[in-house]
Amino acid sequence: MKLSIFIAGYRAENWLSVYNSVSQATVMQDYEIVFVGPNEPSKEVLDIPNIRFIQDFGCPSRCYQLGLLHSKGEYVVWAADDGVFSPTLAIDKAFEILPANKGVVMLRYIEGGKREMSNLAWWRMKYHRMLAQAPYVPNDYIVIMLALMRRDHLMNLGGWDCTLEHVGLSCVDLSIRLQNDGAEVVIGENLMDTSLDKKEAGHAPVKQAHKADKSLFNRMYHHEHAASRGVIDPDNWHNAQAKWHRRFGR
Repeated sequence: MKLSIFIAGYRAENWLSVYNSVSQATVMQDYEIVFVGPNEPSKEVLDIPNIRFIQDFGCPSRCYQLGLLHSKGEYVVWAADDGVFSPTLAIDKAFEILPANKGVVMLRYIEGGKREMSNLAWWRMKYHRMLAQAPYVPNDYIVIMLALMRRDHLMNLGGWDCTLEHVGLSCVDLSIRLQNDGAEVVIGENLMDTSLDKKEAGHAPVKQAHKADKSLFNRMYHHEHAASRGVIDPDNWHNAQAKWHRRFGR
């Protein structure tokens, strides 16, 4: 199989729309979508041959890690479930510019109408105050929140550190580890338009996780060993809570 797209989230009611929008990102037919989350989608979604559903009640980072581990494609793309793919054929264009040696195409997105994210400078570590103030985060590194890359490359690095519950910060950590390891990262097209409704009932645990993770992230990247932080255990998802207490209780 050429490509696996894995998507972590709990908005199963959106997943048919997400699936239908994939045609806006690629004309490829040899792909699968792996949805990971707590809520089983409709039979209509489950009956689509190239969709698989992995049920997990863990934090977002753990769900992304399980998406990676269950994917079967030579290449992977990861994305969110609170939007749809943009009509730019971003995945096809990413294949055209993917560097040969440890290549990663960072795929942009627009979150909640924040048009400043269209500025390429926004995707550098130096743009973000918390990252710019971390002494072992190189300012010229690219922030990789969504991407296309080889699956074996991501597996060899170990994927996401699931001790960081919030996928925003675990993706920043992944960005740094990839580039510490010599990944050649280029900036691709806009992949998705997503919503960001902080008043949404489901956003509260995400906000709590981000607050807790900031402290952990700062401890990681205020120490000299962070300059060489790279490979982690891909089975680290076992160390994350099987049931994410921020969303589901103890």
